[in-house]
Amino acid sequence: MENKKINFCIMLIITVMTLIIITASVDLKDLPGLLSNTNSIYLLFAVIMMAGDWVFDGLVLNLITRTVYGKINYFKSLKIAVIGQYYSAITPFSTGGQPVQVYLMSKDNISVPKGSLILFNKFLIYQMSVTIYSLVMFMLKLSFLFTEAKAALPFVIIGFTINLIVLFGIILLFYKPDWIKPIVLFVYRFLNKINIMKDIDKYVGRLDKAMEEYLLSIQKIKENKKKSIILLILTMVQLTFYFSITYFVYLSLGLNDASLIDIIAIQSLVYMAASYIPTPGTAGASEGGYYLLFKPLFTKNLIVYALLLWRIISYYFRIIFTGLVTLIDYIMRKKKVIA
Repeated sequence: MENKKINFCIMLIITVMTLIIITASVDLKDLPGLLSNTNSIYLLFAVIMMAGDWVFDGLVLNLITRTVYGKINYFKSLKIAVIGQYYSAITPFSTGGQPVQVYLMSKDNISVPKGSLILFNKFLIYQMSVTIYSLVMFMLKLSFLFTEAKAALPFVIIGFTINLIVLFGIILLFYKPDWIKPIVLFVYRFLNKINIMKDIDKYVGRLDKAMEEYLLSIQKIKENKKKSIILLILTMVQLTFYFSITYFVYLSLGLNDASLIDIIAIQSLVYMAASYIPTPGTAGASEGGYYLLFKPLFTKNLIVYALLLWRIISYYFRIIFTGLVTLIDYIMRKKKVIA
């Protein structure tokens, strides 16, 4: 509970500071006029895109659970996915979601080893999908980055490099899994040598357990190639829903020069640049990346307002809705225990 409060405070402070820095050079006297002229129908579609992200997240989780465990109700998977998104949104590197999801699965008679295997399968599928998606969009928008968004280029290149490393790591997992442990051990020893990692034996023990899950997950994916391709496609559809939120924000402000592909591509670059920043909800990095990359499309007069609308829908609405689902689930479980 204390960690959650700290994470939330960090997220809030960084977000407020970022918005103060961004708005310091922007005249917001036109904000009341912008509010009255915003098309609320398009904003509703933006919210629907957010809901689409949840629907497909639940669908992917349900299909993987059926493969590893057996038949399970879709709405149970959807609930677990939504609650996982809440904890991911309030923890650095989105690390809080998976442990909670394993716990929730255990309450539905899915053992902890199987729950861990399900979520690691989902993690692999997601990483492959988001990496391929982002890399394709990076290549599509290369000229845009060099001509219209030079200030964001270093951050996008760092994100691009990390995504390439992730993709390389996934390929190694599939074709040379025996190479992974020596590479990780080399990194551990280096971190131990420079006094960043103290108790190296503890981490080696965790690595052995993680390698077991890796090998089991890879085997499951290899055994179900057709289903894995379907899962990759569904995850890419999920990403498209999420990245489309900005497109409807764009339309709500009366703009129509950029296409849906343009907006989705640039939004994926924002995600790529910010996803590895270790703040809850990538606070600060997401706002900064959005401002730098979308400024040429929204113009100076509208970019801050667009940023606020996007962040309210894609992050704060997400926290409120998924938080309510988490609270309701907690209350219902408590009632069952008492009964």
